[in-house]
Amino acid sequence: MKPEKEMRSGPLHICLVSREYPPETGWGGIGRYTYLLAHGLAAAGHQVHVIAQSLDDDKEYLDAEVRVHRIAHRQIFYHKGVFKEFGLRLEYGFCVKRKIEELIQRYRIDIVEGANFSGETFIFSLAKKIPLVIRLHTTFREVMEFLGWKNNLDRRLASWMEDATIARSDTVLCSTRLHAENIFGDITEKQKKIKIVPLGISLPGLPKKHFSDATHNGCYQVLFVGRLEKRKGIHVLCRAIPYVLDKVPTATFNIVGRDLYVTPHGVSFSGDEQNSAKRKLMQSIPEKYRNRVVFRGHVEAEALADYYMSCDVFVAPSLYESFGLIYIEAMSYAKPVIGCGVGGVPEVIADKETGFLVPPEDHYSLAETITRLLKDSRLRNTLGIHARKLVEEKFTAERMVENTVAVYRGALAR
Repeated sequence: MKPEKEMRSGPLHICLVSREYPPETGWGGIGRYTYLLAHGLAAAGHQVHVIAQSLDDDKEYLDAEVRVHRIAHRQIFYHKGVFKEFGLRLEYGFCVKRKIEELIQRYRIDIVEGANFSGETFIFSLAKKIPLVIRLHTTFREVMEFLGWKNNLDRRLASWMEDATIARSDTVLCSTRLHAENIFGDITEKQKKIKIVPLGISLPGLPKKHFSDATHNGCYQVLFVGRLEKRKGIHVLCRAIPYVLDKVPTATFNIVGRDLYVTPHGVSFSGDEQNSAKRKLMQSIPEKYRNRVVFRGHVEAEALADYYMSCDVFVAPSLYESFGLIYIEAMSYAKPVIGCGVGGVPEVIADKETGFLVPPEDHYSLAETITRLLKDSRLRNTLGIHARKLVEEKFTAERMVENTVAVYRGALAR
């Protein structure tokens, strides 16, 4: 057996790989996680580089203390039709490999972390010169299942690329034990490679004092944050809305998240308005309730913070989440949260302590739970206070960075 090296001390030179990185490609949770981790690592004294996708030309710039390298996706193969998903991933993987090797030469990178989704570091993993850590988010295979996509050869190859990248990595970071076990089974004998490191966020200032019922005048704000896709459970919330409004008619539902469009080639962030998810979701709500539902689209971080601050209840009935960064974001503002008991969510939401877990796809239970919270200000405040405390104890960016660096040093010592 190869003897372990002495544990490294001092600042590390770290390369994070994520197509998603705000603002240009801040599409979802992976991008927000990468941003928080990058800036947390830099604040702790490490040199941090992020390789992210550019929507136009290659560029390099400083984002505070983080050096961002955006690379354009260049077509190498002809992949129209049969191997579109697989071909796109291979092409981008070659671009990533070249950039990582360039950064190793220029900046003496010690370690690389990438996400499993899309297998961005697959080509690099085939002949890696330094340790590779993979953060396990929701897998492409799970996304296909929840969106009802046909599992054709192209998509099977794309899923295989993710699996192969994980297999070739030195360490796998999982946000929750439940998600790790869902993917790998019993991880008791795999703890040398699989490490549980929950996500964390930067805590906002303590929320303003909760509005009293008199200040509300019975006008309550329910907030949903997430892409308008089936996996996020937005269709379940839309079914629940009429039942809530029948009992709390002055409630307003703010839906924050990117619209999606169905195209002949799959799902896209742009397209014909006739095929937009927002349009179909609004049509699913009876007309007399629609004036209480507002689709806000994608919003920037400052506006999102305002929505979190002003809401009374946060709800995201996702059909699956490996962790659910949105829950701890809402909890950090001392808001009660509602999610489903799926994936890693039960390790994030303490049922009946910081919020409620409801069965997935059950809009009746969801409606009852939202209504109960809107009608009980004392319960809302109690759960919200406990939610904030849980984030302070378990889900801070500082804690995530400290534990992640410990994993990096362990990988470098092997």
